[in-house]
Amino acid sequence: MKLILLTLLFFSMQLMATGPRISKSTISPDKKEVFALDAPPFISTEVENGGMLNEVAVAAFKEAKMDAVVTILPLHSMIKYYLTQENAMVIIGRYMELSAEDEKSVIAIPLYSAEESYLYYKPKHPQGLEYKGVLSNLKGLTYGASEGEETGKYKEAGITVIKGRTLSLFKKLESGTVDFISVPEESAKWFLQNKFAEHQNNFVAMRTKSVTADISIYFNLNNPNGKASSEGFKNGLRTIVKSGEYAKILGKYIKNPDTVNIQTQYIQKFLE
Repeated sequence: MKLILLTLLFFSMQLMATGPRISKSTISPDKKEVFALDAPPFISTEVENGGMLNEVAVAAFKEAKMDAVVTILPLHSMIKYYLTQENAMVIIGRYMELSAEDEKSVIAIPLYSAEESYLYYKPKHPQGLEYKGVLSNLKGLTYGASEGEETGKYKEAGITVIKGRTLSLFKKLESGTVDFISVPEESAKWFLQNKFAEHQNNFVAMRTKSVTADISIYFNLNNPNGKASSEGFKNGLRTIVKSGEYAKILGKYIKNPDTVNIQTQYIQKFLE
């Protein structure tokens, strides 16, 4: 009997850990539901007010007079499932790994342009690792890729690839399961301060940036309200950028005014 009870408890915990969270729109059916991938500090249940891009999205929807609620989900596969299988109207994320067919069915509006750097763990590579813009000098190593990230270039360069969520990748980096990872600078800072504070100096960023990737909101054209909602949101985003609210929200999370100005100008240019 004890064994049966323990087995039931184990599977219940697994379901709670991996299953979709109860949607807020189930309680408020008139709201437009936005499914967002948990990615601190941009959007996360672990960050105050859900993170800066959660605040940006909510402010833009509000300005557009659109009643929306953001549901933050932990897994990339869940976000992609809601978009492609449940015909969700809108999602927010980075590296969606959409098929060519699905790409034609979405309108992507950037919310933030994130510069990424390669990180390695100094105790595992005391001589250091260096990226000079060409992956061939990292041949033979193992790369920890984000879920949804396109990894063909790494495999072509003779680099083994292991995928995972960001926290898992940091742990793999520390244990030596992977040799290097690529994450937005803001994410690296947040994870090192909040999850690896005692060992944060052991994580080293390579000097050359790895990539710049947009964190975007995607409107589903296969959803009856997708196109109209994208136009309304775009107008709302344009308004909060013009009024300075966008920059004000970012300034609460990013202490470098130059970074805030660069991001504001980037979104402004897209919205022209």
